[in-house]
Amino acid sequence: MRTWRAVALFLLASLAMAQAQFDGPGSPGVSASLIRLFGTNTAFTAQVEYQLLNRSNKELVSLPMSFARLDNRIRVEIDLAKMKNQVQPDALAQIKPLGMDQLVTVLRPDQQVTYQVFPRLKAFVKLPMPPAEIDSFLKPAKMERTSLGTEKMQGFTCTKYRVVAYDGQGKRHEATAWNAPELRNFPVCVATKEGTETAVMRFRQVMFNRSEAAKFEPPAGFEQCSDMQALMAGPVTRYMVKNKTTTNAPAKSSPPSPARKKK
Repeated sequence: MRTWRAVALFLLASLAMAQAQFDGPGSPGVSASLIRLFGTNTAFTAQVEYQLLNRSNKELVSLPMSFARLDNRIRVEIDLAKMKNQVQPDALAQIKPLGMDQLVTVLRPDQQVTYQVFPRLKAFVKLPMPPAEIDSFLKPAKMERTSLGTEKMQGFTCTKYRVVAYDGQGKRHEATAWNAPELRNFPVCVATKEGTETAVMRFRQVMFNRSEAAKFEPPAGFEQCSDMQALMAGPVTRYMVKNKTTTNAPAKSSPPSPARKKK
């Protein structure tokens, strides 16, 4: 059973690809820099299409997600069964048997934690949020916007901006944003460079409403795990036993036998 390989694929898909990367690869959650792009829109829900493109603008990964913001609280829901993944085509096959193909990420900088909730497992992992990330969410930061003209995006006539933000450590983060004036100047599309790749987030069905506060808490009755290892040893193992699922390593092909010489 390649359990830890499956977990690695899961983390790649959910934490790297399903979340905004304005703060760069490895950012553990939706970045504070992305949140600042929403301006005064501090309460809303939206459907988001995430894409990762290569240098030729060919799609490597796409994944829809549900996004909600309530002040500084963030909730992102993903279903990896809906992911198109050219980088790791077997990711879903490795993750689904573990019951980890559905994920809800809740960021709570006010509590200094991130919750990774797994609905199928009825469990969650509570992760400490790094101090620098907490400061980035809760403290004001310098942001510069340069207009690049107007452009149609998502059915809106948008103002296209080059945005540069500086975090508490003075680190520079850059993105391109398409803001729709008729939608409270909401950024309906955000693009960032990831080395030779481009990460794009398109926001649709934006509604300016306040979600219930309970949506930004771990669900009642779910088991709390201290880390991923505890999740694997407990809820994942029980799920696999109950559902009789396995993640088997593919059979290794044997090297061809040398041809025998005819006598």
